[in-house]
Amino acid sequence: MHLFEALEWSNWKNLSIEVKNQVINQVLMYFVSPLKRISDVEYKEFELAGVKCGTFECSIDGERFVLVPGSKEVILGWDLGTQGLPVTVWDKKAIHVDTHFETIVANYGLENGEDWDIFVNESTSALRKVSIPPMLIQKEALPAGTKFIGQLDTITGEFQGLVEQFAPIEENLRQHFKQPTNFEESLMWQLPTQIFEKDSFYALLHPADETYRIYRHQTCTLNTWRRYLHQQMFDLLDEDQWEYAVGGGTRKLFRWGTELDEEINYYGKQVTKKMHQENMFGLLFDVQHTRWEITDSNRLKLEKQADVGIPLFDKLPLSSYYRSRKILAEEEILDPCDFLYRKVIVIAHQ
Repeated sequence: MHLFEALEWSNWKNLSIEVKNQVINQVLMYFVSPLKRISDVEYKEFELAGVKCGTFECSIDGERFVLVPGSKEVILGWDLGTQGLPVTVWDKKAIHVDTHFETIVANYGLENGEDWDIFVNESTSALRKVSIPPMLIQKEALPAGTKFIGQLDTITGEFQGLVEQFAPIEENLRQHFKQPTNFEESLMWQLPTQIFEKDSFYALLHPADETYRIYRHQTCTLNTWRRYLHQQMFDLLDEDQWEYAVGGGTRKLFRWGTELDEEINYYGKQVTKKMHQENMFGLLFDVQHTRWEITDSNRLKLEKQADVGIPLFDKLPLSSYYRSRKILAEEEILDPCDFLYRKVIVIAHQ
């Protein structure tokens, strides 16, 4: 079987592990620059909402990538409004958030189910059939204009990563961790969620273990960052590729299904787990509503917004087919506090 035929999802899922290993070896040999360091190649099986995919993860220059098989005929986009979603995720009588709801109604005219259908369709991309190539996609998006260099443990003060990249910024970074000088200050003191010094570094706190992910930063626009990535033998996902990478072309508004209620019970905890877990390809997507994710055009995915308490309104930006109403200007500076990016290597005929 030809390499590109083997990487078609309908064929890929039927291949033996032995053949899949041969395929990934060819992919890494012919489509990843020989100047890149490849390590930790692992075969893994992923599943979300009944959709399964056995594929490979690998590190390219220390960053995790996932092999995503392609599909010659995949349906993307959405035109079914709220179909399949319970009324409890948008109906005023079921939600009991009058103040927020009235604000949303005033801004978007969401008086009834028909209005919500229109709103959902206008917030998502058009229905279409496309061909998606196989790709090596970065597992987790990074802050725009940055390159990950390591982690800093705030308890031990130990840094793990590219020490030569960390050394020039270490002194300035550690100044942000000055301990309180008296009891009153200690009552209010907490670690900053993010620390940003333009053209120097960006640090993001991981609350679970109180470590900072450390990134080197350079000011960029979509144009300059796109050119920089191309020089590094990477691209940005286009809108079709991004939507396929999120939902696999499944005909669901959300990659995990139709559940949106995150109440503090077993059912709600399961919904939250599905939102945060790896998808059917092993990719992770931000669910915090703190950043947009860029594509190779001015179309933005995800959203930077505050929750208002209406499940459908709050979770719609997590839809596989969501389009932000914000249009990215070509020369707009990509602030790492506002934007994410995800590298890709497209596996296609040269």
